[in-house]
Amino acid sequence: MNGSSNAYATSIPPVDVDDALQYTPLSSVVPLPPDLVPIPHVTAIAGTSLFATEHDRQNSRHALQHYDRLMESMPTSESMRKLVQDISTQIKPGGTEFRFKSFPGHGTATPESNKRAEEVLRGFSAGKFAEVMIGKANITFSNQNNTTPAPPAPPTPVPAPAVVPQTPKPKPQPQPTPSPYVQLPHRVPATPTSNNHAFSIMTPQASAPAASPRPQPPGTYGRNFSIEIPTVSSPLHHLQSPQHMQAPPITQPPPETLERLQTPQRDSPQPSLTVILKTPSLRVPPPSSPGTTPQRVHAVVLTSSPVVDRSEYVRFEAHEELQFRKSKAFADARKNRKRRRSISDDDEIGVAIDQRAKAEGSLLSLQNLIDAIFQAEDNLQADTSERYGNHSETTKYFVAGTADPCLSTTIQAKLESSIKKVISVKRFSQIPVDDLIRLLKLCDNALKRTEAENIMPPIDPAESDMEEWLGRIGDVENGLKSAKTVLRIMSAGREEKQIYSEDILASVLTLVKNLIESALNPMIEMRSGSDQNGAFKSALAQKKILGGVMHEVTLVLELLSYMFSNQEATETVINSSLYMVAAIIFVENATNEKDSLFGIQRVEVFRMTAMDIIAKIFARYPDQRSNIIFEQILTNLEKLPVNRATARQFKLLEGGKNIQLISALIMRLVQTAGTYQPKKRKRGITQDENGEIQFEANDDERGYETRNPEETVTTLHHLSSPLMEDAQKTANSIVNYLVQKAMNTTKTGDQPYRHLLDIFTEDFLVVLGYPEWPAAELLLRSLLLSMCTIIDGEKQPVTAKTMALDLLGVMGSGICDMVVHLREGRRAAGNNESGIAALIDKYLEIEGGGGNKANTATALDEELLDWEGPYRVSLEHLFEAKINDNTLQSACGYYLTLWSSKICTLWEKVGEKEHDDDTAIEISRCATQLKAMTLHREWDDDIDMDSFTQSQIRQAYVLTVLNLPFCQLFDRLFNRLLRCMDDNQAQSRSKALKSITQLLGKDPSILNRTQVIPFIMKKSRDASPLVRDSAVDLLGKCISIKPEIEGMVCKTIIDRTIDLGVAVRKRAMKILKDIYLHSKFEHLKIMIAEALVQRIKDNDASVAEQAKRTFEEIWMAPFYTLIGDSEDRDEPPVDITPQLKLVANERVSVIVKVAQKDVMLDVFKSLLHQDNANKNSGKNFRVCQTIVSSMFEDLLDQQAEVDKVVRGGTMQTLTVFAKTDSKLFTPEQLMLLQPYIENLTSDDLHLFRSVIIIYRFSMPQLTSRQNTFLQNVQSSLLKNLTRLPIQEVPEVVSCLWTISGILKAPDRLIRVTISCATNVQRVIGKPIDTPAEIRRVGRTLQILGLFGHYCNFEDHAAAFKTSFPKWAGGSVSGLIVDTTLPFCDPSMPSEVRKAGLESLGRVCQTHAVHFLKPQVLKMYDHVFEESDRELKKLVLEGIKGFLLLEESRSLLGQDEGVDPKGKKGGEVEEPGRLTQAAYANANDGVSTSLAQKYLKDIVGIAMGSQDAYALVATEVIASILRQGLVHPKELVPALVSLESCSLPAINQIAYKEHKTLHGKHETIVERGYMDGVRSCFLYQRDVAGDGAGALATAAGPYSSKLRQLYEIAKEGSKKVKRKLLENMVKSIDFDPVKVNVHKKPTHIEYARFVIGNLAFMDYGTTEEVYQVVTAMEKLVAGTGVAVAHSIETDIFFIKLENGEERQDRTVDPQRLKVLSTGAAILTMVWAARTYIRKAFGINEQKVRDYRHGKIKATDPSLNKAPGRNPNVNQNAVFDQIESTAMKLEDINEMMEQCRQFVEILSVDNEFKLAAEGDDEDDIDFSRMGGNTPELSGDEGAPPIPATPKKRKGSEGADKGAKRRKPAAAKNKRKS
Repeated sequence: MNGSSNAYATSIPPVDVDDALQYTPLSSVVPLPPDLVPIPHVTAIAGTSLFATEHDRQNSRHALQHYDRLMESMPTSESMRKLVQDISTQIKPGGTEFRFKSFPGHGTATPESNKRAEEVLRGFSAGKFAEVMIGKANITFSNQNNTTPAPPAPPTPVPAPAVVPQTPKPKPQPQPTPSPYVQLPHRVPATPTSNNHAFSIMTPQASAPAASPRPQPPGTYGRNFSIEIPTVSSPLHHLQSPQHMQAPPITQPPPETLERLQTPQRDSPQPSLTVILKTPSLRVPPPSSPGTTPQRVHAVVLTSSPVVDRSEYVRFEAHEELQFRKSKAFADARKNRKRRRSISDDDEIGVAIDQRAKAEGSLLSLQNLIDAIFQAEDNLQADTSERYGNHSETTKYFVAGTADPCLSTTIQAKLESSIKKVISVKRFSQIPVDDLIRLLKLCDNALKRTEAENIMPPIDPAESDMEEWLGRIGDVENGLKSAKTVLRIMSAGREEKQIYSEDILASVLTLVKNLIESALNPMIEMRSGSDQNGAFKSALAQKKILGGVMHEVTLVLELLSYMFSNQEATETVINSSLYMVAAIIFVENATNEKDSLFGIQRVEVFRMTAMDIIAKIFARYPDQRSNIIFEQILTNLEKLPVNRATARQFKLLEGGKNIQLISALIMRLVQTAGTYQPKKRKRGITQDENGEIQFEANDDERGYETRNPEETVTTLHHLSSPLMEDAQKTANSIVNYLVQKAMNTTKTGDQPYRHLLDIFTEDFLVVLGYPEWPAAELLLRSLLLSMCTIIDGEKQPVTAKTMALDLLGVMGSGICDMVVHLREGRRAAGNNESGIAALIDKYLEIEGGGGNKANTATALDEELLDWEGPYRVSLEHLFEAKINDNTLQSACGYYLTLWSSKICTLWEKVGEKEHDDDTAIEISRCATQLKAMTLHREWDDDIDMDSFTQSQIRQAYVLTVLNLPFCQLFDRLFNRLLRCMDDNQAQSRSKALKSITQLLGKDPSILNRTQVIPFIMKKSRDASPLVRDSAVDLLGKCISIKPEIEGMVCKTIIDRTIDLGVAVRKRAMKILKDIYLHSKFEHLKIMIAEALVQRIKDNDASVAEQAKRTFEEIWMAPFYTLIGDSEDRDEPPVDITPQLKLVANERVSVIVKVAQKDVMLDVFKSLLHQDNANKNSGKNFRVCQTIVSSMFEDLLDQQAEVDKVVRGGTMQTLTVFAKTDSKLFTPEQLMLLQPYIENLTSDDLHLFRSVIIIYRFSMPQLTSRQNTFLQNVQSSLLKNLTRLPIQEVPEVVSCLWTISGILKAPDRLIRVTISCATNVQRVIGKPIDTPAEIRRVGRTLQILGLFGHYCNFEDHAAAFKTSFPKWAGGSVSGLIVDTTLPFCDPSMPSEVRKAGLESLGRVCQTHAVHFLKPQVLKMYDHVFEESDRELKKLVLEGIKGFLLLEESRSLLGQDEGVDPKGKKGGEVEEPGRLTQAAYANANDGVSTSLAQKYLKDIVGIAMGSQDAYALVATEVIASILRQGLVHPKELVPALVSLESCSLPAINQIAYKEHKTLHGKHETIVERGYMDGVRSCFLYQRDVAGDGAGALATAAGPYSSKLRQLYEIAKEGSKKVKRKLLENMVKSIDFDPVKVNVHKKPTHIEYARFVIGNLAFMDYGTTEEVYQVVTAMEKLVAGTGVAVAHSIETDIFFIKLENGEERQDRTVDPQRLKVLSTGAAILTMVWAARTYIRKAFGINEQKVRDYRHGKIKATDPSLNKAPGRNPNVNQNAVFDQIESTAMKLEDINEMMEQCRQFVEILSVDNEFKLAAEGDDEDDIDFSRMGGNTPELSGDEGAPPIPATPKKRKGSEGADKGAKRRKPAAAKNKRKS
């Protein structure tokens, strides 16, 4: 290459097409591959052979002979037709004129020399292939010496090549007369490893010096055919080349040589074809002209072809040619050729004439610049200070004042730009290597000068500081320019090793690394407002300058990346580069432009360049892959931000969501691992073991059709299988690392791996549907399989399983997204009948479950993998996109490997079955094409990509992804989720349900799978509230997706409205609300409303509030838009429009059917209550007005007999609205009800009752303008007073008093009251014997009491004085009390006495002072002393009424602050105690006195039963507590007991009051909790009749009876909760000597109750479980040792000295009873302890660490909610506890119990624990047998032995006794 003298001595390998292209007429078209036609060489025109040896000649001939054989054997094959077509398109008629010299044997030319080419060349034995090609061509041939040559064709514009240097600085020679022909010197071979070859061509120039040619051996000049090619003169011909670029002189050959040249030689070798470039613009006389000396001429010589035998020539007819052009494989040969060229990394299209001229100009410009630089360097003179650059003429080129010469920045930029241009036009190989080495040295000086510069801007700089900093910036820019020049030179493809100096490259890396680590990365991480705010502001001021530096560094990194992809580098350079760019990738970019110094996008480009370097090294150096993945990427992952906005800043080409840069890098590395990397060798050329070049007849490159299908697929398998394995291995290593790290961390931990795994998964799913990232599927596949492995592992921790379930849900959602995208895209495409659309339809049909899924899926695979299928469309898209984005090369390669692998898999699948030949042929054809694509990037371009839209391409790719293993694993994924719904851990079950919820949100068709919904419904009854909540949520999602199932699941959701979990109740209510609003079935709405009504008084305030909001949304909100925006309650009701009527009817029909529920009143009161929290109360009032108006309209229409039931429901509903707010009714509406009270009949009694209630609450708003109406109503009521049932009289009396207040005329009521009193007084002292008399007196007393309760006659005492002259005066209420008291005497008949007590209580409720009368108190004392529960209930009703009135007065006075007596109608039932002094003074002390006097009796009644009597007493207790009438602690035991009542009303009241009390007085209340536990035990044993500690719930699992107590304690302080649990365990303990076994209740009964509660308690934290288990073990370890010792000595009589059992002793029955009781209690404790440990998954080591304090109190694991395993048999432990407590009836059972307990504490178990390393402090504890296999079963106890076991011999017994003695003595001392 550099003009070495031995260049001709080496073997000349065949010339590449790229090198020969510039010397051929095909410079503007795609050249032919070198193995298709004889290879041209640059050699002398003399007879010297082109080949150095005969062996080389034979190698070259093999190529032509190979295609001759193919042409003879299969002339019409696709490959040969393709070759013929390609060559034919390049040979155009008239483009070239060929002039031949005389044939051998002919001295002169003849006219016959113009005959056709095939006749001329037949004598040269041209092969079949050459014959066909020449026959296809239409070229004019003529003799060169013919006097009448054929007219020359128009000259093809081929510029003369530029002068190429051979030897530097030749001496000038005399210039001879220029010749019209150009000398073509020999090709100088490059080094053996070179890919570039230089050629030298001398063009004729007027002033160019000539040189003598190299002498040739005599006799070597032979006859030649010369092809004269007209050329166009280049303007470069007139340019004088630089001195060091001038070619060697051309000397004239001797005359004899020229003579031989013109005279044919008979003994010369076979003639050769000589190409002579003709230059018309420089035409001079020919060599044969007189007076001229012929010059030696060089030419391009083509190896001669054999003689053409025309008999074997195949002629293509017109129709054959037409069929050829219409074939699929060769439809458009030129386009096919373009396809191959556009994707090839090694081929390039030849340049045109103007481009060649520019190339020569660029080369000349670079040489001039290099000469100028070197000249300037030579002119440098060292001064005395040994500094360079002071010469005035050199300052332009060099930096002044440097120790070593350094090029200036401007010159560096110009030099780098010139080198870049020369490289781009492929002329860089013509630059002498010495010049390049000298340039590299100059660049190295600049690199070393700036490799340690610091460019961080100074904070608050002075002017001098800024000048210094700017100077450093200039030096760094100069160094970066130098680095770019160095990398340009090193990456240009030169083969000289001197260029690739590791030291210089190390200087480049040192400079860049210093800038990155010391400046760029720190400045990228700077943020405004941080502790580096000053530095940030200082750098921000120089943002433009620093941005330029970053840009230059980015360019250097790009060149470094290019160099790595094209040149070999040392391991040191590679490692240094990897560490450098890894720091860039993991630098944290800002999330907004304000906080970014350089700008977010510029930093991302910077990071992407670093990523590209890693990818290039990963691709080129497989041995570095492990280092790249683990050391550079995975170990640095913890540096990544876990904030998704910060992490995801890599923008996808397709737009949409961003992903992490590291995610893109990982996918690219995986794709690179699966991409075929071509070997760096020449195509078709190989070397034998001697190093000689020979032709390699490789069937991989041509002739694929000759293979049978199986062999073709097998070959493809061998090619693709290792690549897929490498990609899989890379993906697995990455995923396994991430998973292992994530399993050991949490989302709240310090390490971010758990968050990062989520982000990576989401990133891979984002790009799953993009063809540019096919590796996402492989990574997700590996992750999915890893998660399935975790779930299948039995010993995996719950955190790992929940992580796996979470990720499975996310990945399943991603798969569903793909399916939905495909379905929606197909729907949007409409009636598209393309092949891709048909495949999509077929796939969606398979997904829908139609037809035979297995067979259809196999057929679909065959169509998907077809050559014209979606894989092809996606791959073609990738290849086209790669032209503009070279980073897609890995995507193309991996996707191609993936397709190949699928083809091989399909062949195996199809091969297992019988298949036709067509299938095999199609698979083979596809395999053939795929192999060609893999090896050579060549294939049949038989598809028109312009006909596909981007959407269709995306659909095609999505279709292929859905048929890859990741998406096909969806069934396995879904089955894992279903299986985990039955997992042992509640968290796993809940997470599985949530994951399925995610899937449903993406693809509702999942619900069509069998048994999905019933399975979810089953989980709604799970023992864990967390699981029940997730199940209910999932059911709600199912209903929203598939509304037709609402009827099936609605009942299940309604059941959850009474769930123990607050969250479950809330979620169920929310779902029911949605069902109500969307359902069209009235019966469902009624069921939902009834369920929601019960929650309006829920114990949890938030649940009650949600219930209120729910009713507002389902009943009130639909009216808002129809009634206007006004919230004024005084406005008249709106008119009922048809639309409004329709809405009202829908609500009324439901409200009427739910109105019988007592809590309906609370619903509407909560909706209309005016406070700050209820902002819509005004609108709700107007809605209720509208509903009432609508109902009155309905009432008018419901007059028929058949409407009686409906009319009754409407009336009852109106009473609810009347009680809610009387203003909802208008006077006119009230008048419409009057007919219902006129003629009272038994059938209309329910209507009468409803009307009276409405009147009672609504009439106070009436005025005197309705006097007539009021008087008529009053008359009707008084007329029916005696006819009404006594239950209806209270409402009538109340209504009458309201009317009299409005009319201000109570006379009629006074007369009725006096009449009742008179009738009662008449019978005082007389016997009341007859039933009629009893009924009459009793009814009169009740009416009198009602008038005394509702009517205030104190202002009308005179009227009563007149009627009762013996009355001493005072209050009228006192008169009624005195009249009633005699009838409360025990001597009165029972019915009369009950009526008297009821009447007395009613009068005292509104006139409380009478409660304290001695006669009243004495009478109440008699009642409580008696056993008549009815009488007690009547007394309690009276006290309750009074207490409730007192509460209402207090609340009313606080809320309104007004005198309730000022109300219209004189209503007095709710006077405000705080606002009315008279009532306040009169009632002071009454409530307190009653509470203190009768509290014990009231509590006794409440805890004496579970019925209505107990309910009244409980209500009294609740009122006493609310008013604070007694000390809180006094009622705590009663509340704890009543909370366990089976009657919901009592249970809820007690729980509500207890919770309120605990919130106010926690420290006081908790002191009574243990008394409450004992009280609850007695209550359950004596009242409920069940002394067990747990109760089976409707949901299935057992529930603790003290559950509500513990729920309240959990809401308090941790100390109170711990104390409660500790005291409960301690209360089980007993003294083995003094244990109670006879007195009822016995201690074993109490222990059974407490143990059952502890076993089934719903613990809130893991610490509570540890505490209970530890306390139980401590109890057994302490008391159990003493009991076991006593049993052995007193029951089994084991003598500790010798271990013998004595038979002559009698067992003391009393002692046996005590010890067996103690053993039974401890056995129950141990069974509960074993169950708790299994149910909550507590292992021995955890308990031991907790007991010894090794687990810190701040450990977050202690505060986690424990999950109960529902698969642990609860029935077993419950039955064991119950049976143990009961089986002590006879001596045998007691003896058996003692044997069981001794077995539990056997020596074997003790030894087993001691062998495991328990310390001395745990000797006692080891007796518990914590690790015995028997105790790990569900039964919780070992098998019962037939006889008590002895110790292990006497020695063992002695040792065992010695170990137990200290423990026994210790317990004795304690006792």
